[in-house]
Amino acid sequence: MKIALLTIENFRGIQSGKVQFRDHTVLVGPNNCGKTTVIEALALMLGRDRLIRDLTEHDFFGSNPQPTDRIRFVATVTGFSSEDFTEHSDWFRDGRGVPVWFDPQAADVVSERTRDHQTLACQIAFAARFDRESLEVETARYFYDSDIDVFAEDSFLPVPAKLIREIGLFLIPASRSWDRMLSFGSELFRRVIRSASGLPAETILAERDRLREPINRLEEDERLKPVVDQVNAEIVNLLGVESPVRLRITGTDSDSVIECVTPHFATASTRVVPSKRQGSGMLSLQSLFLLLHFGQKRIEAGESFCMTLEEPELHLPPMIQRRVLSRLRSLSTQTIITTHSPLVAAFCDATSLLILRNENGRLLAKPMLERPLEQRATNSLRKLFQINRIETVSAMMNEYVLVPEGKSDFDWLNLLVRAVELERQPTNACLFGVQVGVVPTHDAKIKEACEVLSKSHQQIMALVDGDANGRHYVRDLRNPNVGVRRILRWPNDWTIEDVIAWIIEADDAVAMERINSDLATSPGDRNTLLARLKTNDHAQHGMKGDFVAHEIIANALADSPICIQRTSIVLQAIAQVCAGVATEHFEQVEAGEVPIFIFKPCP
Repeated sequence: MKIALLTIENFRGIQSGKVQFRDHTVLVGPNNCGKTTVIEALALMLGRDRLIRDLTEHDFFGSNPQPTDRIRFVATVTGFSSEDFTEHSDWFRDGRGVPVWFDPQAADVVSERTRDHQTLACQIAFAARFDRESLEVETARYFYDSDIDVFAEDSFLPVPAKLIREIGLFLIPASRSWDRMLSFGSELFRRVIRSASGLPAETILAERDRLREPINRLEEDERLKPVVDQVNAEIVNLLGVESPVRLRITGTDSDSVIECVTPHFATASTRVVPSKRQGSGMLSLQSLFLLLHFGQKRIEAGESFCMTLEEPELHLPPMIQRRVLSRLRSLSTQTIITTHSPLVAAFCDATSLLILRNENGRLLAKPMLERPLEQRATNSLRKLFQINRIETVSAMMNEYVLVPEGKSDFDWLNLLVRAVELERQPTNACLFGVQVGVVPTHDAKIKEACEVLSKSHQQIMALVDGDANGRHYVRDLRNPNVGVRRILRWPNDWTIEDVIAWIIEADDAVAMERINSDLATSPGDRNTLLARLKTNDHAQHGMKGDFVAHEIIANALADSPICIQRTSIVLQAIAQVCAGVATEHFEQVEAGEVPIFIFKPCP
């Protein structure tokens, strides 16, 4: 079984939102966009009751719930073995769910099936209200039929725990306690044991008996015996009966034995060490192997295994991350993952990658690419979503996405950000690298890139040159259908190389001395350097597109605090325009639905 759709109302920072899931879904976006909120909504609705924490007022949108305020989730569950609801009486009958059909193309449910791609579905809801008299949160999980207030109606159909278990949702949160995962204190470990042959009862009882009558008794040790004998003598004097003290490692009932089981791991230098003394990476791997075993057992039994995993990149090296994700996908009915790692996100195809945004409580969740690339897709789109998928995903995780005119602009901006961030004594916090992500545009296909990316991200900005080509792109980008929010342009006849020269001008002597020293062929002066940066003619020692030369120049800028200050001005001004904040370094020259801002190269 699978979760096809989830709607959320008034939960934490989300006032309203809808998320459509695929067989493999990765949720990405800036901090506080709602990734964890979505995962915890699934856990509240479909998780096991004993593992669900209590809710408080802060779990309601606005943190001050009034008597009529409600948290509500509705999950649309699909994946039934047949489309005939009469064959699933546990789910559809009097006192159970109402059959509906999920339409993946419309991301909605319909009451009657009219198209072949619509699949049988059941909707489960979760609601919560805050009682202002008892100061407690009351919750209900029920079969969803209509938008009624279950607390006012006081009549709803609860969902049996058996059906929740049938869905098989399992959550590994970002805050993990791995050291107890391979023990009976872990719910996962107990479930794995039950799915196999049950508890090893005879072995546990044998260990219990061994603890009751140990070979080496602590109370008989020569250093402890005098103390114990004195205590025993006092007991006889006071009570008149013997009740000798015995010292045991733990309680000697079977429950105590089970609770005291602690995983140990063998190492090259010692026999065994407890899990708490292991590195986090080893613990994560051992625990994930246990999880994979559990999933495999459920799949072999014909049961569902829906895996929700927060930040799989924690404690694991990159290649292991990919292998674990691949194995999880192969063993799960469905996987839902949140991540801050572009590498993890890029492991899935672009259609399974959901970009989350939160606009004043309204959650938006859209796939980075609505449908797989066709064979006739342009080279620029292939590079954007295949060759440079990691860079594209990384940019889309930010609050604002900047689409420059070409790949050279992308490279230069990243080098400038690195130069500013590596400054030993930063004078100003630059928000560019924190809030703005840059897309590696190819073949000057800036319009095409903006059009496709704006379908999943609402804050797409364009950056163009001040030459004739740049002014031509401006005309195309101002079409509201392209999806650009603001257009940034360099001054007339300027390109990114002129910006680099302007930065060098701030401390010309120091910067050029380092550049002349480090480049294979010394340009001599700033004007010659600029001319060479603008051409790829090797006979003229052209450096356009020469990333090694660009890196050498960026390193030279990093050596000059004055140049770094001017670099920060450029980047900070771009970030301010993207955020809609006025800045003296960009002048708005045209208003309208897609305003235009031109950089002002003032000191």
